[in-house]
Amino acid sequence: MTSNSPFMKRLLSFIAILITTSVALYAQNAEWSMLHQGNRAFKRGEWTKAETYYRKALKENPRNSRAMFNLGDAYLAQKNGKDALKCFVDAAKAEKNPAVRAMAYHNIGFIHQNNKDYEKAIDAYKEALRNNPHDEDTRYNLALCQKQRQQQQEEQQQEQEQQNQNSGNQSDPQQQDSNRQEQQEEQQMSQDNIEQILNLTQQAEQQTRQKLDKAAQPRRKQLNKSW
Repeated sequence: MTSNSPFMKRLLSFIAILITTSVALYAQNAEWSMLHQGNRAFKRGEWTKAETYYRKALKENPRNSRAMFNLGDAYLAQKNGKDALKCFVDAAKAEKNPAVRAMAYHNIGFIHQNNKDYEKAIDAYKEALRNNPHDEDTRYNLALCQKQRQQQQEEQQQEQEQQNQNSGNQSDPQQQDSNRQEQQEEQQMSQDNIEQILNLTQQAEQQTRQKLDKAAQPRRKQLNKSW
């Protein structure tokens, strides 16, 4: 039977399909095996090892959005916000599930919010809510971020007004005399009183900061890594 016979052609085609399918299945199995091992390492708190496995999974399939997301988680756990941000952006673009895509945008907002880039954070949280309107954590972060942006704007405005005031005072001789008089009065205060006031001020600032830290921390999202 020659290789040009219809039977041989069908046989060769079948073998080619079988080989292609086997290679694809092997690659897929390797991809998900790396992902599972990364998840197990992540749950053990072995962030660097998890990162390595997620990278290997992405090498097998660069379009695996779950590997992208989990790699972002591993970077965040290592306080590498820059690389984590890129992973979550890529995951948001590649992910087809709206709920998971919302989580990716949520974490994009989380990173921007921690960087005090409130405008970008707000945009990301709004995009997350478009994909999952019922996410209370995103609503919480969005409200907190809007409040922080307002505080930032008020502080910037106060700083600008102070700079303008100082600039005006430099050209006002009467104000300069008044400032010098105030400085002399301050110098007359005893050193003990000054230190006491400073200590009380620092204690009050520390207590206020602790309250804010407890009550106003943005929340991040993690995929369930039990699979």
